[in-house]
Amino acid sequence: MTTLTDTLHALSSYCLKDAASSALTFHRGVEREALRVNHSDGRISHKPHPKALGSALTHSSITTDYSESLMEFITQVHPSVEGVITELDNIHNLVNHELYKQDESLWPASMPCYLENNEDVPIAYYGESNTGKLKSVYREGLSNRYGRVMQCIAGMHYNFSFDKDFWLFLENYKGKTPSTPKQKQDFQSESYFALIRNFRRNSWMLSLFFGASPAIDESFLQQKPNLLSELGTHTWFGPKATSLRMSDLGYQNKAQADLYVCYNEVDTYINTVKKALQTPYQRYQDIGVKVDGKYRQLNSNLLQIENEYYSDIRPKRVTQSGEHPSAALHARGVEYIEVRIMDLDPSSSIGMHSSTLYFIDVFLLYCMLRGDERLGMSECSQLRKMQQEIASHGRDLDMDFDFGQGPIKLRDKASSMLDELAIVADFLAEKTGNSAYQEAIEVQAKKLENETLLPSAKLLDRCNAENGFQNAMLALSKEQQAQWMKQPLSDELIHEFMEKTARSLREQDAIEAEDTVDFDTFLADYLKPQ
Repeated sequence: MTTLTDTLHALSSYCLKDAASSALTFHRGVEREALRVNHSDGRISHKPHPKALGSALTHSSITTDYSESLMEFITQVHPSVEGVITELDNIHNLVNHELYKQDESLWPASMPCYLENNEDVPIAYYGESNTGKLKSVYREGLSNRYGRVMQCIAGMHYNFSFDKDFWLFLENYKGKTPSTPKQKQDFQSESYFALIRNFRRNSWMLSLFFGASPAIDESFLQQKPNLLSELGTHTWFGPKATSLRMSDLGYQNKAQADLYVCYNEVDTYINTVKKALQTPYQRYQDIGVKVDGKYRQLNSNLLQIENEYYSDIRPKRVTQSGEHPSAALHARGVEYIEVRIMDLDPSSSIGMHSSTLYFIDVFLLYCMLRGDERLGMSECSQLRKMQQEIASHGRDLDMDFDFGQGPIKLRDKASSMLDELAIVADFLAEKTGNSAYQEAIEVQAKKLENETLLPSAKLLDRCNAENGFQNAMLALSKEQQAQWMKQPLSDELIHEFMEKTARSLREQDAIEAEDTVDFDTFLADYLKPQ
């Protein structure tokens, strides 16, 4: 059986043969979500998306997610972590200066601020084009299915892909000789799915080391679950929780609980998701689709569209206009993967630290090289149970968890995994001359030695000091915006974003002018199976 060390040795030899090889160049981008809140009281903003920031429908860097008040910042693809961080810094600097003008700031946590009720959350508006209406009706459907409060949870998504030279190495190493573009595409897709399977086996590490949502404002739930305790003013928290966002208290979706999405083959994955898109669901049928001339949802099936399926990682392919994600995967294969498990780190004004991104790079390379064993339904069920337990109790490092081979203390399991990841980090540091990979592992190792360094512990400390979650995060929101206001905007940055704003508004106008059919016709055509 081939070991991780064997694979790294082969990769090292491959890189030595070609000093110009980019096999260890990774391509990554980030999507960071954040609520806009009133600077004075930390309540969710009811103002429209700032026009000075362009069209949320077409802007390449600044848009909205579920709510008109839930901003989303999207970086370009970068060959370095530093490139991602620099672009995020620029976006946040510009946005914070704009929000300051309207007495608003960004909420620093993944779990939302105090929300009075469902109607307190404005659904995102994307204009009057058919495309814009589709996005809004989809969100109306999410509101009727799950409630708007849950949709205000924010996170960081990490998009990652390997360079073409890496694929040349992997083809050679695995004895594959794809001679056609289709064979190359299939090999890459199969390899990415192997990565996804190993990710799902080990993603509990990301909840443990980076989970930063152990507390919620009590308005998030109608009643306090038994596993939560009270803290300060109007705050419920999990005494040993790392990420309530990724627990059953966060992205709740009972309808999808029994949806078994297989990650063993691309076609099986696509077919499973497609089936959910065509499967009627009684409770959603009871809601109705178009009632009294107004759409309540796009359809009454288990999934309205593919993005409604919640998962901690997704295989992705850039889609063409009007193309469904699964059709793009089927036609052109997996292009990159999207890691969706990451909480925002409130201690960072951009929601993350560079060491976190370096750790994810190491983790993903490890998952790619660790093997390609298939996932069975029973293992999937066990992994989900274990993930939930660590999200809810992971700060109890001396608690026993079952990772599939019997109970083991979480501290011991995490230490053992870090040892394996350190092998990958040492390799990357040696071959790239970048010690940040090793330092990223060392940062996590210190958390096992001192639990107060865990982001979840730090957030609870802040909540205790400020007498509750709402108070703590509002104070932090103000501190971070004050820091941004001390950083002047360069003329070059202002000019760049003014051009992006103007371009996005022109593009939205063009999209609205190009519509030739009514929305009913457009929707019926969009929902046709591809």
